[in-house]
Amino acid sequence: MNSPEPGTLRLVGDPGQRLAFADRIRATLAEAIPGSTAELRGSLAAGNADVYSDIDLGWAVPDEQFGAALGCVSTALAYVAPLASFRSDPDNQRSPYLRRLFVRFDGLPLLWRLDLEVWAASVAFDTSVDDDPSARGDEWCPYESALMNALGAIKQVLRGRSEVAQDGLTRGFQRVGADPRLDLSTRDRVIELADLVAAVRPHLRTFATDITTAAVQELR
Repeated sequence: MNSPEPGTLRLVGDPGQRLAFADRIRATLAEAIPGSTAELRGSLAAGNADVYSDIDLGWAVPDEQFGAALGCVSTALAYVAPLASFRSDPDNQRSPYLRRLFVRFDGLPLLWRLDLEVWAASVAFDTSVDDDPSARGDEWCPYESALMNALGAIKQVLRGRSEVAQDGLTRGFQRVGADPRLDLSTRDRVIELADLVAAVRPHLRTFATDITTAAVQELR
């Protein structure tokens, strides 16, 4: 799989390459923990993904290997492609059965985010496991989530879903305690939110700049 040339930015990539990349991740995870299985989820599994879809995977590991899987997952993913960001959904950060991970990769299209669910095999894909309030943790960056809302807004506009884009932007501004300027275009609101985050979270400036570039390139 070819990476973009230095200094270039891609929002989307070839769907065939995206699927091949997902398959590489699946194979790497399965090799990392013997007896585990990694499978496509979401739109890629259903066969109705579009060019803007991200990558959803589920990884079921033997119960006794759940801790080991959590300990090696970031290293395994970095073997496939360098990591730009690795985050865990706070709703299940203390669960003994489930982690939901959000991963961005360096040098790949912005929309190739990985949403990875790591499950203990005995309860794999049992959504009732998500109902445990005691599993909630507190490690979370609302500013990066706001940038993901901004990126999602670009995606929804390109899909022709302007109202969904606006709702996502509103949530993004709310995450960082700011009020959006409703007189601005969607593109300018995306840029405003990205600039706001970049100003207060230096470690997110590269991501914010990429989102601004994508907004300028893709939105009118």
